[in-house]
Amino acid sequence: MKKRITLFVMSSLFFTAGCTTDTTTSTTDSIATEARQDPAADLIRADDRVYRLDGKDATIKKENVTSFSTVTKQVTAKQPLTDQSATDWQSGTKLYRSEDATGMLYVFKGTTAYRYTAIPEG
Repeated sequence: MKKRITLFVMSSLFFTAGCTTDTTTSTTDSIATEARQDPAADLIRADDRVYRLDGKDATIKKENVTSFSTVTKQVTAKQPLTDQSATDWQSGTKLYRSEDATGMLYVFKGTTAYRYTAIPEG
């Protein structure tokens, strides 16, 4: 009986040897982590991209862009930047983008458009 129990335990260990938990990090997670190193950075993460404030854009009007997402969480300095989160915009803030300008999104405060540019990979 002891031999069977020992055999069972040993074979269980054999099948689990070398198994590790999957700790892969996405490219977007890496970009977000690196961008968060600058505590003053104004960042938004949406649609598997991380965007950084690029400035105001006086040429963009709300009627020229399409709403595509909403900020669901404003993160603090110690929290990671997760999907649909922002460092400087509150939950409920609408995000807009132009059909012909990939890699950019806009946030409006009144009639002022704030342009965010996607941080490229690599």
